[in-house]
Amino acid sequence: MWKSNRSGILVFALIAVLGQVVGLVSVKGVAQELAAAVSIADEPKYIDPITLVPEPLRAKLTYTFQDAPLTEVATWIQSQTSLNVVLDERALEEKGVSVSEPVTESLVEVPIYQFLDRLERIGVDWSFEQGLVTLIPKAASLRNVQYNIGDLLDLEFKSADLIPALTSTVEPDSWVDAGGLGTAAVLGDVLFIRQFPRAHRKVVAFLEALRHPARRTWIDEPQEHEQLIETLNRKASAKFQGTQLSQVIQSLADQHQLNLRLDRVALRKVRISERIPVTIDIRDQPIRTILQIIASQHQLAWFHRDGVLWITPQDEAAVPKLALFDVRDLCRDINDCRSLQAAIEQQASPESWSSYGGNAIISFPKSGFMIVSQTEPNMDEVLTLLENYRLALKNSKRRISPEIDPEGYETKYYRIPTPIAEDLQDLLPNLIAKESWENTQKEGALGTIEICRSRSELRHGDANKNIPSELESYSVLIIHQKRKVHPEISALLQKILDGDVPLSPGATGMGGMGGMGGMGGGGAVMGGMF
Repeated sequence: MWKSNRSGILVFALIAVLGQVVGLVSVKGVAQELAAAVSIADEPKYIDPITLVPEPLRAKLTYTFQDAPLTEVATWIQSQTSLNVVLDERALEEKGVSVSEPVTESLVEVPIYQFLDRLERIGVDWSFEQGLVTLIPKAASLRNVQYNIGDLLDLEFKSADLIPALTSTVEPDSWVDAGGLGTAAVLGDVLFIRQFPRAHRKVVAFLEALRHPARRTWIDEPQEHEQLIETLNRKASAKFQGTQLSQVIQSLADQHQLNLRLDRVALRKVRISERIPVTIDIRDQPIRTILQIIASQHQLAWFHRDGVLWITPQDEAAVPKLALFDVRDLCRDINDCRSLQAAIEQQASPESWSSYGGNAIISFPKSGFMIVSQTEPNMDEVLTLLENYRLALKNSKRRISPEIDPEGYETKYYRIPTPIAEDLQDLLPNLIAKESWENTQKEGALGTIEICRSRSELRHGDANKNIPSELESYSVLIIHQKRKVHPEISALLQKILDGDVPLSPGATGMGGMGGMGGMGGGGAVMGGMF
């Protein structure tokens, strides 16, 4: 978990790393302006699956199962709802899941879909179609679904970025590129996905998060987890002397109204008994700390999913969650995004990221939209790091790169006919930024103007009008002046050559110069630069 006393150290490290990667120190003023210009929403915090599943699956049920076989569970759901529930017994048996597999569940106003999701802990998935719920093995029953993403394409999301971000973070091992069976393709405004049922729901949540970006939006995560986290942060006391693990967990669940339970299937796999003795005497500590101490005594850990806090073996607890972070205030373009990604991966649990041999992923479907697949404690670390970075930008002194500072001085070269250059050498300082020139002897005034002969140019005559060809002398005005003044100088020179209203070619008496084409470009620097 994030340690508050490390916040300052890590955020300065983040700034330093960003500075190394993209020269943040030299463009800090730009970063501050960007952060101030973009407003980051706090909501939605969750794309809750209850808003994504069909209406019949949102109904809430209350019941307690104690070692009930899977067949009994299916029968009960059907008796309590208008749904038809069937077991794909053959497919389940082939995957080693018995229809007599015992289910222990305590339901208190739990949505049907969430109860079905919890069956995943015993290897059971589900699908829903036209009022029929089918219980199937995990990673079974591929389905083709089409999603209209025209609105996202209108917001300048590109399929070339969207699909890699989707397949690298949503069930990443299930796609063809990773050796799985899932596929994704875009044709016109339609996203074609071939995936397993639960992955499809995550795809829907993923797309919804992109439509409603916020500071951090959990994807396919029930909002009730927010209350569960609040409960874990409450302080409590616990005293047990050689009490069985199952009894300790039940006692804590009852005492603090926590949906807390043992992951019995996973415990059996590693041969950890739920009757192992637990001894602990701790007072006035957060409940999460108490659970951590109990779990660590027996190589266990905990995580929450589907509205339940599961006590499971340590190897099973690193469950990745999915979230969108709106970082448009920190990223001007995709290069900034990549630099931010590199900095986060170096500062927030580096060993957990795929770049360093772990499984966590950061991906950008578009500049400023950061999708993260990571465990929840590390996800909190990422959020804290981003918030501290925002605060540091807000409170730090604005620094502008010398290369872009409008008050900074810059030397530019303006090539024009020699007679005009000679006149302007004396006239220009009296027309523009009068107090910024060095000859005014005003403190801090550094502007200078010098003249240097340049190559001459052949001006073609007109034999029909007895106008001979001749060489025309050119010079360069070498002007050292504030960056913000140079556009004024360029505009003034153009007016001197053309007047306020450009005349027709030849009307200036300068032959074929046609409005002084040698000065083209329109910017602060003439096109005929020396």
